[in-house]
Amino acid sequence: MLTSGCIVKKIKVIDETLKLMTFEIYKYIPWEPGMFLQLSLDSYNPSQPWPESRAFSFASWGDRQAKILVRRAGDFTTKLFSELKEGSMFYIRYPFGDLTLSDPGDKVFIAAGAGISVFLSYIDYYIKKGLDEEVLIFHSVGNTKELMENILDYQIPERIKVFSFVTREKNPLFPNRRITINDVLSQVVTGKKYKYYICGDDTFVRKYWDELKNRGIDAVYAESWNKTLQ
Repeated sequence: MLTSGCIVKKIKVIDETLKLMTFEIYKYIPWEPGMFLQLSLDSYNPSQPWPESRAFSFASWGDRQAKILVRRAGDFTTKLFSELKEGSMFYIRYPFGDLTLSDPGDKVFIAAGAGISVFLSYIDYYIKKGLDEEVLIFHSVGNTKELMENILDYQIPERIKVFSFVTREKNPLFPNRRITINDVLSQVVTGKKYKYYICGDDTFVRKYWDELKNRGIDAVYAESWNKTLQ
């Protein structure tokens, strides 16, 4: 684990509650796709306890210019929204997490909202490593502004298939509902051994974890920032 100062290089506004932040890490060490950091807006003194912070999944991989998705959802992230601009400084501790996505093999990702961040780190890894495994991504968002195509500034490889669901906005191009387990299982190829990964709030994760397990699927992985589901 390493502590480093960082500087904001770019902020992309997705909508009124979601931003993609690019920042440079001064003290860089590699992390595995799927890992996360702790971010503090306060000055850090190594002789003092680590200040107030929040956990954010990496949304990129393999570069000292890293990315995170930030959802405004409480006092800390509201302060982050208002204080961090291009050129702003902050501190991180990293890397943390047991949900690493670099194991070889075909994968299914299920995510809600900003939970897609952890899987964006894998897409970056996939592109930079020149991988060819099959990846199916099921992403539920409230509105079309938060679709992956509006977050990313690069093209998704052909072997990565994205299935988007929009819950609070009607659009003829996307189902206006939540993801069902049948949506997921109807797209997998019979006989293939996929690994399933879930990211979202606790209720979202538990729902799909239980439904996949009830279908007899054992290779299911999900993680909060404090523990891994069992």
